[in-house]
Amino acid sequence: MTDEKKPTCIRDVVPSPHPPPRILSHGIYTIAYESPSPVNWTSDIRAWIEQYLVSFTNLSYARRLFGEIYILAPGLLIGHICATLWLSISDALLLFCLGSIFNFVEGHSSGNVSHDSLNIAIYGGFFCAIIEPACSRYLAYVNDIMNSRLKAHFLPQLIEASMRVDVSSMQDCYTIFPVRGHFPSDVPGSSFLQGLFHIIRTTISLLSQVAVLMNAVLHKPSPEREVLFLFCIAHPLVRWLAPSNVTGTQGYIFYTLNVPFKKMKSLYDLAFSSQYREELILNGAANSIHSEYQRSTEQLGDEIVTEPFPWAGGLIRRWYWDFLINLTLDLPLAVYALILPCRLSPSSVMSIALLQQATNRLSLSIGEYGMNSTSIKSLCLQAKWLYDAISYKSKMPNGPMSYPDSSRGSSSDGMKISFRQVSLRYERCSHNALDDVTLEIAPGQLVLVVGVNGSGKSSLLKLIARLSNPTEGEILIDDNSLSTYDSDDVRASIAFLPQLPLLFPMSVKENICLGLPSRVHATDEQIQQAAKMGSCTNWVSKLQNGYDTQVKPTHDIGNGWANGTYGTISERLREELARHKQQTVTISGGEKQRLAAARTFMRINHTDIRLVVVDEATSSLDAITERDILSEFHHVRQGKTMILVTHRFHHLVKEADQIM
Repeated sequence: MTDEKKPTCIRDVVPSPHPPPRILSHGIYTIAYESPSPVNWTSDIRAWIEQYLVSFTNLSYARRLFGEIYILAPGLLIGHICATLWLSISDALLLFCLGSIFNFVEGHSSGNVSHDSLNIAIYGGFFCAIIEPACSRYLAYVNDIMNSRLKAHFLPQLIEASMRVDVSSMQDCYTIFPVRGHFPSDVPGSSFLQGLFHIIRTTISLLSQVAVLMNAVLHKPSPEREVLFLFCIAHPLVRWLAPSNVTGTQGYIFYTLNVPFKKMKSLYDLAFSSQYREELILNGAANSIHSEYQRSTEQLGDEIVTEPFPWAGGLIRRWYWDFLINLTLDLPLAVYALILPCRLSPSSVMSIALLQQATNRLSLSIGEYGMNSTSIKSLCLQAKWLYDAISYKSKMPNGPMSYPDSSRGSSSDGMKISFRQVSLRYERCSHNALDDVTLEIAPGQLVLVVGVNGSGKSSLLKLIARLSNPTEGEILIDDNSLSTYDSDDVRASIAFLPQLPLLFPMSVKENICLGLPSRVHATDEQIQQAAKMGSCTNWVSKLQNGYDTQVKPTHDIGNGWANGTYGTISERLREELARHKQQTVTISGGEKQRLAAARTFMRINHTDIRLVVVDEATSSLDAITERDILSEFHHVRQGKTMILVTHRFHHLVKEADQIM
């Protein structure tokens, strides 16, 4: 009964103790950011120590996750480690080989040469150049296999844990469970593994390159040694000091209140979405979309509408930072000539050339290290979040008793339901949805529930399925408190048919069979029988693939990112993609109710159902179909307790045991 109105909720507004953010304008956007906090070395050191202690506390989760990954793929993980270590030192080895070649050139001018060292440097450079892409390809291959194994290992555990989340807690758990629609790319544990190896690779790469560079610089005479050392630290220092954007902060928010732009965005969605096309045509509004958009475009004028990201050109840092970065990276030879013009020699030119190569490689490593926000602390937290999700316990704990249990008073037929002064108030709401409800439903009774919209009918029925707990009072099932039963057992004994059922992203056959225990393997005849009882046989027969038709296609290769395309494709390839694309089936409200009824009948026919709840489930059907479906429910009743919620109840009055 979706027509029930939720009570008005009251939210407390707590004023923020922080100073207001600083404001910056960028075209139609308003940018807000916080001023950097003043440096407090004492508090910073204390915060660093606290973060270290937190990381140490969560380190056990990281060790556990790494151990599980090793068990899943020991050989692949060892190969991954070896390839990562090689890639970590390959840049330093190339620098060393390059330095040896420069030393040979420098020694050749002075007559002091060693051809053996030259050959070693040349062959070593070729070897590094060959092995590096091979290791990169091997890592890509290993990552694909390990991602498949991580999915197969962790996703079933996360699905099991997610199914333990009660309805009221679902919104609070969106940060710890996978996100809907991200199935192809969501690999639990993968970001931890990649982040760990990224930290190892970038750290070793930086340290090894710095070691090679320092070794080359320290062997130079003074003052060339000091100048080269200055160049070595200048570029990393400038890169470290340079802000990432004009605000000088790590993060900021942006929003727009520009009315023409907002209207253009709405009109854009209307023009290119099939969802609104029929309504626009029926209302005669299709022709006005273009003129309204044109008018809003003229009102907007030449205002900047590019979103203010640092890479979009609007919020880039001040020009002098880029000048200093380029100066220390690209022009060391020119600067060296200006500082020490009398010391410019073949030796210094070789040193500057080596420095140029080293700085280029080092800047890439520094940039890669700086762009990656992964830390040991964040990796430990990722591992902790994964295991917190896997071990999630519902806030509505299950009771110890199984259901049904004949030794504790359960009837051999229907479910007995008792409400004892039950009241229900939703969290942060001002008044009760149910107030002091007392009722008694005997096993096998047929009960009609009537009432105006918003009278609490849906809340009453959801309490029986324990979607929430009553604020006051007690609910008894077969003379035992509902909270003492295992909730899964109770729900497995209830067939609940709502007014506006949801269809699942599966085939018609799978929609009908969903909810059956894993031990039950329905035959085609049993599925067709349930469809016949739900009056949807004729509708299914008109579908292109019958019971195998996908009622609600998922986000697959044809419906996901970029519509399953990459790059520029020909019309022939578009036609090939269209052939394999899952087509969306248009389903009316009445057809949804028929299919949901078939699913309910399937459960009644093949599971031990003690209670059947029909919540205005035929409101979108014609009178004849409604009569047929209700007749089928009456036929399969056979001692089951049945609760019917309907506005058209006159023909059921004679058969009802109670009317509420």
